[in-house]
Amino acid sequence: MEKVALTTDVSTATSARAHERMSRRKNLAGLCAATVVCILLLYASQRYTANNYGTEYFRPRERTANQRILNSHKYYGSRSYGGPAGATSYDTYPPIAAVHNSTISIEDVLNYQRALIAASFDDASFGDGKLHSLTPETGGRPRRSLIITTWRSGSTFLGDILNALPGNYYHYEPLLDFDIVQIRGPPNDSVALHNLRHLLRCNYNEMENYLDFGRTHNYLFSHNTRLWQQCLRFPQFCYEPKFLGPFCQLFPLQSMKVVRLRAALVAPLLEDESLNVRVVLLIRDPRGSLQSRRHRVWCPDHPDCYDPATVCSDMQQDYEAAIDLSERFPKRFRVIRYEDLSLDPYGKTKEILDFYGLPFHPEVKAFLDTHTTQDIGGVSSTYRDSKTAPFHWTKELTFDYVKHVQDSCVSAMRNWGYRNATSERELYDNFNPLLEYRFS
Repeated sequence: MEKVALTTDVSTATSARAHERMSRRKNLAGLCAATVVCILLLYASQRYTANNYGTEYFRPRERTANQRILNSHKYYGSRSYGGPAGATSYDTYPPIAAVHNSTISIEDVLNYQRALIAASFDDASFGDGKLHSLTPETGGRPRRSLIITTWRSGSTFLGDILNALPGNYYHYEPLLDFDIVQIRGPPNDSVALHNLRHLLRCNYNEMENYLDFGRTHNYLFSHNTRLWQQCLRFPQFCYEPKFLGPFCQLFPLQSMKVVRLRAALVAPLLEDESLNVRVVLLIRDPRGSLQSRRHRVWCPDHPDCYDPATVCSDMQQDYEAAIDLSERFPKRFRVIRYEDLSLDPYGKTKEILDFYGLPFHPEVKAFLDTHTTQDIGGVSSTYRDSKTAPFHWTKELTFDYVKHVQDSCVSAMRNWGYRNATSERELYDNFNPLLEYRFS
């Protein structure tokens, strides 16, 4: 009986150990499965984070103010590109000394930002341009820099170069609320120019459509890092003209990039000497810009965006306008190709800044040091290997599509100095699309 009991006990113990081992295996398998699911969710989340800002370009999302602010902080938190060791970044933003957010007034925020600008602005970098002579609030004349281009042509990269300058206020794509269209003339041109003039003058009155659009599309403001830092802290002020106007007038530098206005329409802005605006027309090979637009869900339903014949017609019209504007405003209008900027980012950036009357500031150099050597992020990221980024299309497009674009773009490509690929073999064998170009 003792032997039977002992055998039974051993059998029971063995069974228990086997059950425990099986349970552990199940737990381990479950843990592995959960880990895989988490990794997949994290990967999907990162893909969404990297791309959602662009792919949801024109899809209004109703959110509470706090949700909207929190979401944008993922993309546009404090930003510093470098500078001298130990230096305080312009965008570090020490906290405002106050009892509670609700006790802060607009004037408190303005005083705080005014002090930040004064501390970061280097008068010596601007020749005879002292801060008080450049800020609108003191009756000064700010240096206004305007980029005119079209979608996926490198304007976010160039816009961020300008925004790296301390004391810059960035008007990011101020015609976003016009939808996916190119403005070539009536009826949209008068409203578009009205909006651009108002913003360049820091006047947010009579801008209801623009502000309403910004309330549900936060990236309209979040690229303006110095404004957005205060929006994160004081959302009750963010979309109010009584705050935006005086806040904008604190800044000695005003930059703007526009991707919906064709070049001929900037003439009235250049004619208005009180605006003191200088314009760069940024051009990109249509094969490159059209390839890049394939990654954007908002493009295919809009001929102004995806149709090669329409895109190339705009390029040709821009070429003809550039000839006229260069003759009329030689010191306030110039052209640069995105490919030339990408191949020589430091040299071309210095040329562009010199044209705008702006210094090659250490923060600009730091931006270039960190944004031109490696590909990081999604399709909207400005972290790119600048020497290869403009030419991805040569590996990703079929020769049939390339030929279709070339056949639609004979005059524009010839005038802007872009070489045709004559065969599939040539296209995929380190094809160099760049030729010299000139205005004649």
